[in-house]
Amino acid sequence: MKKKHLGLKNPNGLNVKTLLLSIVIFTMLVIYLYQELRPTIIFHTYSESGFLGKVSTIEGHIDKLFINNHRAKYKLPHIWNWNKEDEVAIFTKNYWDLFKKEDVNFWKLDIFLDEDGYYAKHYEVKYPF
Repeated sequence: MKKKHLGLKNPNGLNVKTLLLSIVIFTMLVIYLYQELRPTIIFHTYSESGFLGKVSTIEGHIDKLFINNHRAKYKLPHIWNWNKEDEVAIFTKNYWDLFKKEDVNFWKLDIFLDEDGYYAKHYEVKYPF
Protein backbone atom coordinates (compact mmCIF):
# COMPACT_ATOMS: atom_id res chain seq x y z
CA MET A 1 0.00 0.00 0.00
CA LYS A 2 1.30 3.42 -1.03
CA LYS A 3 1.55 6.25 1.40
CA LYS A 4 -0.46 9.32 0.55
CA HIS A 5 1.54 12.53 0.51
CA LEU A 6 -0.16 15.23 2.51
CA GLY A 7 2.19 18.06 1.36
CA LEU A 8 1.18 20.64 -1.22
CA LYS A 9 2.44 19.48 -4.59
CA ASN A 10 1.24 20.12 -8.06
CA PRO A 11 1.05 17.35 -10.70
CA ASN A 12 4.57 18.14 -11.98
CA GLY A 13 6.09 17.62 -8.54
CA LEU A 14 6.94 21.30 -7.96
CA ASN A 15 6.46 22.34 -4.38
CA VAL A 16 4.01 25.26 -3.98
CA LYS A 17 6.23 26.85 -1.32
CA THR A 18 9.15 26.87 -3.74
CA LEU A 19 6.97 28.44 -6.41
CA LEU A 20 5.75 31.17 -4.05
CA LEU A 21 9.30 31.86 -2.85
CA SER A 22 10.45 32.17 -6.47
CA ILE A 23 7.67 34.65 -7.22
CA VAL A 24 8.54 36.74 -4.15
CA ILE A 25 12.26 36.80 -5.01
CA PHE A 26 11.51 37.70 -8.63
CA THR A 27 9.23 40.55 -7.51
CA MET A 28 11.88 41.87 -5.13
CA LEU A 29 14.50 41.75 -7.90
CA VAL A 30 12.25 43.68 -10.29
CA ILE A 31 11.56 46.36 -7.66
CA TYR A 32 15.27 46.65 -6.84
CA LEU A 33 16.26 47.00 -10.51
CA TYR A 34 13.47 49.53 -11.08
CA GLN A 35 14.94 51.72 -8.32
CA GLU A 36 18.58 51.10 -9.18
CA LEU A 37 18.28 51.89 -12.90
CA ARG A 38 16.90 55.39 -12.30
CA PRO A 39 19.21 58.15 -13.59
CA THR A 40 21.32 59.38 -10.67
CA ILE A 41 23.26 62.61 -10.17
CA ILE A 42 26.07 62.41 -7.62
CA PHE A 43 27.82 65.56 -6.42
CA HIS A 44 31.36 65.17 -5.08
CA THR A 45 32.37 68.01 -2.75
CA TYR A 46 35.18 68.94 -0.40
CA SER A 47 32.75 69.24 2.51
CA GLU A 48 32.27 66.08 4.52
CA SER A 49 28.68 66.79 5.48
CA GLY A 50 26.05 69.52 5.45
CA PHE A 51 23.52 71.16 3.17
CA LEU A 52 24.48 71.40 -0.52
CA GLY A 53 21.44 72.83 -2.29
CA LYS A 54 17.94 72.27 -3.61
CA VAL A 55 16.32 70.42 -6.49
CA SER A 56 13.11 71.47 -8.21
CA THR A 57 11.41 68.23 -9.31
CA ILE A 58 9.23 67.63 -12.38
CA GLU A 59 6.17 67.80 -10.13
CA GLY A 60 7.23 71.25 -8.89
CA HIS A 61 8.26 70.12 -5.41
CA ILE A 62 11.52 71.19 -3.77
CA ASP A 63 13.90 68.48 -2.51
CA LYS A 64 16.99 69.28 -0.46
CA LEU A 65 20.45 67.90 -1.17
CA PHE A 66 22.52 66.92 1.85
CA ILE A 67 26.19 65.94 1.78
CA ASN A 68 27.21 62.67 3.40
CA ASN A 69 30.85 61.51 3.17
CA HIS A 70 31.71 64.19 0.57
CA ARG A 71 28.80 63.13 -1.70
CA ALA A 72 25.23 64.19 -2.31
CA LYS A 73 23.05 61.88 -4.40
CA TYR A 74 19.79 62.65 -6.23
CA LYS A 75 17.81 60.04 -8.17
CA LEU A 76 15.82 61.43 -11.09
CA PRO A 77 12.49 59.91 -12.10
CA HIS A 78 12.58 57.38 -14.93
CA ILE A 79 12.64 59.11 -18.30
CA TRP A 80 9.38 57.48 -19.44
CA ASN A 81 7.58 59.36 -16.63
CA TRP A 82 8.57 62.74 -18.09
CA ASN A 83 6.56 64.90 -20.46
CA LYS A 84 8.39 66.75 -23.23
CA GLU A 85 8.33 70.06 -21.33
CA ASP A 86 9.33 68.66 -17.90
CA GLU A 87 12.50 69.98 -16.28
CA VAL A 88 14.55 69.31 -13.17
CA ALA A 89 16.56 72.25 -11.81
CA ILE A 90 19.44 71.90 -9.36
CA PHE A 91 20.59 74.89 -7.33
CA THR A 92 23.60 75.09 -5.05
CA LYS A 93 25.54 78.09 -3.75
CA ASN A 94 27.88 78.37 -6.74
CA TYR A 95 26.44 75.85 -9.24
CA TRP A 96 23.13 75.38 -10.98
CA ASP A 97 21.93 73.17 -13.81
CA LEU A 98 18.71 72.45 -15.68
CA PHE A 99 17.92 68.99 -17.05
CA LYS A 100 15.27 68.46 -19.72
CA LYS A 101 14.02 65.12 -21.01
CA GLU A 102 16.45 65.07 -23.95
CA ASP A 103 19.39 65.85 -21.62
CA VAL A 104 18.85 62.79 -19.43
CA ASN A 105 20.59 60.08 -21.42
CA PHE A 106 22.79 58.79 -18.62
CA TRP A 107 22.56 56.21 -15.87
CA LYS A 108 24.92 58.01 -13.53
CA LEU A 109 26.29 61.56 -13.67
CA ASP A 110 29.18 62.37 -11.34
CA ILE A 111 29.67 66.13 -10.88
CA PHE A 112 32.82 67.27 -9.09
CA LEU A 113 32.79 70.64 -7.32
CA ASP A 114 35.92 72.52 -6.21
CA GLU A 115 36.63 73.91 -2.74
CA ASP A 116 34.38 76.93 -3.35
CA GLY A 117 31.50 74.86 -4.74
CA TYR A 118 32.07 75.74 -8.41
CA TYR A 119 31.90 73.16 -11.19
CA ALA A 120 35.24 71.42 -11.76
CA LYS A 121 34.46 68.42 -14.03
CA HIS A 122 31.95 65.64 -14.61
CA TYR A 123 31.75 62.03 -15.78
CA GLU A 124 28.76 60.31 -17.36
CA VAL A 125 28.00 56.61 -17.26
CA LYS A 126 25.59 55.68 -20.04
CA TYR A 127 23.08 52.86 -19.95
CA PRO A 128 24.60 49.66 -21.36
CA PHE A 129 21.57 49.08 -23.57
